[in-house]
Amino acid sequence: MRRALIIGGGWAGIAAMRTMSRHGGSDPGQPTTCRGPRIGGAANPLAATLVEERPYLGGRARSFTDRHTGDEIDNGQHVMMGCYHGFLSMLDAHHTMRRTEDLLEQQSALRVAFADTTGRRSVLDASRLPGRAGIAAGLALLGGLSLRGRLAALRLAALLLQRKASGKGLTCAQFLERYGQPLDVIKRFWEPIVLATLNAPLHLASAELLVTVMELAFLGTRSDATMLIPKTGLSSIFDSVSRHQGRFQEHVGVGVNRLVIRQGIVERAVLGNGREMAVQAVISAIPQRALERLLASSGITDHGLPPAPEMSPIISVYLWYDQAWMKDDFTAALGTTVQWVFDKRRIRPGLVALTVSAGSSLVSEPTEVIAQRCDAELRQLFPELRGIGLRHSQVIKEKQATPLFTPHTVRPAATALQPLAKNLIIAGDWTDTGLPATIEGAVRSGITAAELVYDVVG
Repeated sequence: MRRALIIGGGWAGIAAMRTMSRHGGSDPGQPTTCRGPRIGGAANPLAATLVEERPYLGGRARSFTDRHTGDEIDNGQHVMMGCYHGFLSMLDAHHTMRRTEDLLEQQSALRVAFADTTGRRSVLDASRLPGRAGIAAGLALLGGLSLRGRLAALRLAALLLQRKASGKGLTCAQFLERYGQPLDVIKRFWEPIVLATLNAPLHLASAELLVTVMELAFLGTRSDATMLIPKTGLSSIFDSVSRHQGRFQEHVGVGVNRLVIRQGIVERAVLGNGREMAVQAVISAIPQRALERLLASSGITDHGLPPAPEMSPIISVYLWYDQAWMKDDFTAALGTTVQWVFDKRRIRPGLVALTVSAGSSLVSEPTEVIAQRCDAELRQLFPELRGIGLRHSQVIKEKQATPLFTPHTVRPAATALQPLAKNLIIAGDWTDTGLPATIEGAVRSGITAAELVYDVVG
């Protein structure tokens, strides 16, 4: 039987495997996203094997059990929205909608709270009016902004809705300056969005990606603009779409040492356990630097990929308090090291998750110092924390959290390595998905890679 090998068990790899299995007979009657009726048909069977060298699946977006409390927490708080169509299609294809709702809670309308150290609180609430008008009304009534700031933000929002705002070749700072955004609206509205979605400071982040995010979220349906709130850890969500059987197999703790490439074709893969696997196609769903090491061990040093971008860190801090105290599901923190605060009461009342994106200046600090600083900042931001004790903390430093995409970053297409081996396809959030380095970008890249496999093998 012909076989495709998927290297890497993160969201891109699992999306590729899941897409192939949905066309391979294991999920009859389910909706599909791949092209063409021939995919995985009985007359054209194609097996797939996924290997992941680490002892777990999930890559940089997974969860684990906190030893002190026994709670399942993520290695980083990931923002998910209703416009994550690829991600949601994976869940809905494997479960009934009721089961998907067991994993995620979706807002009925966009609602984002903001807080600063002066005690000022405001909320962007899009529920007042239907559709895009609700978002415009929410922005117009957002507290803490000057009248000039509100009008400027509404003007830019209107341009985005008309697809008349271009960020091509600009940083977010340059883009916001070009479109006349005052300092107050930048600090209290745009900067939290950029940090949460692009994990990069304003003076480096690609404005083109910011425009894409805004268009995806706010040019679609009302549901597209809402936030998805996990009820469990990422690994539980991940496990719900990563189970395969029959011709579709997964193996953790097994890497790939090298690929045997002859006359522009990957013929075999030599696995870390010494096994050799004959393949008709390979999807590499590992980070760029790991792929370059694999190519070097396979005798290829002149691969033609653009230089790998720098990586941007994210610091995540979990704080367990004596009791639940947050009024909103999540809040943007203004003027503090902490940028976003998420209420994790669905896991345990009193548990909150904090994020510091693009946290290069903080990543070298001792974890105890970071936890103490975050607790002190929360007590400035939220008077309701007065008298509530802190029981436990956990600090997670993801130094290689996401690629740093600037206006000058070149991202390779899924087919970038086909001049070297026409059956070698690449996937991952670092490839040219048109999206920031998010779960949705990774999932879409995996779906694209699966489609290309069948174009290659016929």
